[in-house]
Amino acid sequence: MKYELILVLICVTLVTAKFQLRTPQDALATHEECHEEFRVPDDIYDKFLNYEFPPHKRTNCYVKCFVEKMGLFTEQKGFDEKAIMRQFSAGNTKNLAKIAHGLERCLDHNEHDSDACTWAHRVFSCFLTVNRPLVRKTYTEV
Repeated sequence: MKYELILVLICVTLVTAKFQLRTPQDALATHEECHEEFRVPDDIYDKFLNYEFPPHKRTNCYVKCFVEKMGLFTEQKGFDEKAIMRQFSAGNTKNLAKIAHGLERCLDHNEHDSDACTWAHRVFSCFLTVNRPLVRKTYTEV
């Protein structure tokens, strides 16, 4: 049943796809834009480039900046499940179960009534606990 749901999500995603896949170059350019906007220290920024988001007064809003510019999140709608599925499963359906698990475990609709920066950071950081290697592989050049 779980796999059938995943396959349905893929089909819906492919049919309604307005989202454009982002490349490692897009991710790096986005990191640079957010770094310039939030001026985090270089040692913290280096961790951000490795998809580690340690506590810092600007971390939450940096993460929000990154996921918004990458097309995964908006303040109005939150995280776009279809975009996340499409971005991280592109060309490799073997990761679908892990991506779906990360979404199921982490995705919320801001029931905590947090500010947008905290919300984006909470969900994306949780998603990374399940999918950090996949995110790194997708967003970094090899």
